[in-house]
Amino acid sequence: MWATLDFEASGLSEQSYPIEVGYSLPDGSGHSLLINPLTASDVWQYWDEYAEQEIHQISRQTLLQDGQQVVEVCQHLNAVLGQYEQVFCDSQWDLFWLGRLYRAAHMRPSFMLTEVGLWLLQENGIERAHFQQTLANLGPSKHRAEWDAKQIRQAISQLMD
Repeated sequence: MWATLDFEASGLSEQSYPIEVGYSLPDGSGHSLLINPLTASDVWQYWDEYAEQEIHQISRQTLLQDGQQVVEVCQHLNAVLGQYEQVFCDSQWDLFWLGRLYRAAHMRPSFMLTEVGLWLLQENGIERAHFQQTLANLGPSKHRAEWDAKQIRQAISQLMD
C-alpha cells in the first residue's frame, strides 16, 4: 500500500517554500491543500513571479486568503499519509519542501517520503529515465499538486504492471 505526494512551491531556490501539497491514494482519491506562508514559524518571503505566472499560477494573495496554517497542513498529512508503508515523490525538491514545511510547524512527518526514481532503481532495477519517460507519456504536468501526484501514481502503476 503506497501513496504519492507532490508540492508546488514559491520557486526553485534554497529560499523557496511549499505553497501547495497534494497526494494520491491507492483508491484513486486525492486531495490538495494550499499553504499560508505567514503561518510558518520562520520567515517565508521568497516569491518567484515567473513561477506564479508561468508554472503553478497560484498567487501569493490566494495563499494568504485560502491557505491553511502550516501546522494544520502537517497534521492533515500525518493523519492521512501516516498509514501507508511508502509515500513517493518524483523530485528531490519535494523532499526539501517537506522538510521545510515540517520544520516550520515544529513537527515531524509520520510517514517516510521517498524519491521514486531511487526506489524504482533499487527495488526493481528500473532506471529513473524510464520513469520520467512514462510520466511524460501521460501528458504535460499541470503543476498543481494533486493532479501531479495522481500522474506520478499512474506512472508508477504502469511501470509495476
